[in-house]
Order: sequence, then structure tokens, then C-alpha cells
Amino acid sequence: MKPPLAINPDVICSRESREFPKGFESSMVHLYRGEMNRMTVWRERLDITSNWAILLTVGLTTFTLGSVDVPHYTLLLGLALIAISILIEGRRYRHLHHSKWRLYLIEYGYFAEILDPTADDPMADWRRILARDLRHTAWGISWMTAIRVRLRRNYLMLFYFVTSVWIAKLFIHPDSPRSLTEFMLRMRVGQNFLPPWFVASTAAFFVIGATALAISCPPAEHLEDWTSRYLKESTELESLG
Repeated sequence: MKPPLAINPDVICSRESREFPKGFESSMVHLYRGEMNRMTVWRERLDITSNWAILLTVGLTTFTLGSVDVPHYTLLLGLALIAISILIEGRRYRHLHHSKWRLYLIEYGYFAEILDPTADDPMADWRRILARDLRHTAWGISWMTAIRVRLRRNYLMLFYFVTSVWIAKLFIHPDSPRSLTEFMLRMRVGQNFLPPWFVASTAAFFVIGATALAISCPPAEHLEDWTSRYLKESTELESLG
């Protein structure tokens, strides 16, 4: 049986000692733990918003279909509340996306270098990029892009579901319509408050607009391609000198 290979710590740490000042390792560990905790918090907040939107959808549909006396526009108000939820969730996803970017810089720039110090260093500017981001936060995506990501991931199906229930409500309560005209008249809100054509066109515009925003948004995997962002940030640093 061959004896285990002896590991010389001076060889492993020689490159680290030349690049990292004293106390750097301890600071990076605390920074990594802080960013990991921040990412976990924003992830949990995303789940809370999504869960509330799902509960709201189930509650409104059950309540509306359970009684003839409940007006159909209750579901339209539900669409508005879900839209407010996605506005909140877009902001939260933006913070989550930014935390993932910082963790990428620390993991690939620092920890990967420690684990394999003899490998080529493809992220020579990670410390400068991270320092600039800590001094001046640079969001990787806009708020609207974050909303479109969450719309594509979860909320578009909720919009479709509530809209389908709304149409079903118009068909079954109080009974099946005898003509298309009668069906359209059921869409009005009040006697003279909102005419049927306005309600129908607004609902159609809302659903079609949400679909267009979701389809035109790149997938989250593409937005989290950190390699391309690193190359962009590194090029900007080189141009600034």
C-alpha cells in the first residue's frame, strides 16, 4: 500500500499570499456568508409573494363561482391585485439577481482560486468589479425586465386561470346565455358605469399585453449568464484604466 502523498502547504499558499493581503480570507468569508444570507432572504420573499398570489386566486375563484349573487367583476379586481403582486415580486427578484451576481464573483474569483491555485486565472479583475459594485450598486437587470421574468415564470398562468374563470362565470350565472349579445351585456359593470365593450376590450388588452411581455422576455437562465456579464464589466474597467 502506497503512503499518502505529502502536501506542501507552502506550494498551495504561495500564490494566495502574493495576491491576497493579510486578513483578506476572513473578510471574504464574512462577505460570502452575508451575501448568501441576503440571497436566501430574497428567495424566501419571492416565495411568499407567489404563495399569496396563488391563495388569492384560489380564494377569489371559489368565492365568485360559489354564489350567483357575487358579481363577475370581482375576478377582474383579482387580476388587478395579482398585477400588484407581480410589481412587488419584480423588485424582489431584482435584488435576488444582484445577490447571485456578487456570489458568482466571490465563488469563481476567490474560492475557485483557493481550491485550484495552479489553474489559469480567467477572472483577474473580479476584486475590482466586486469593489466597484459594493461602492456603487449596479443592477444587472431593470425593474421591468424582472417583472417580465416573474410573469413568464409564474404569473402568466395565474392570469390565464382567472380570465378563464371570469368567462365561465359569465356563462353559468345566472344561467347559460341565449345569444352572444346577452353574453356581452353581462360584462357591463353596473347599469351605466362601465359598458360591456369597455370591459371586454380592457380585459383582452390586459391578457394580450401580459402574454406579449412574457414571450418577449429572455429566459432567466440567459439573464443569469454571469460569464458574459463579467466580460462586459471587465472590458469597462479596462477602458476606464
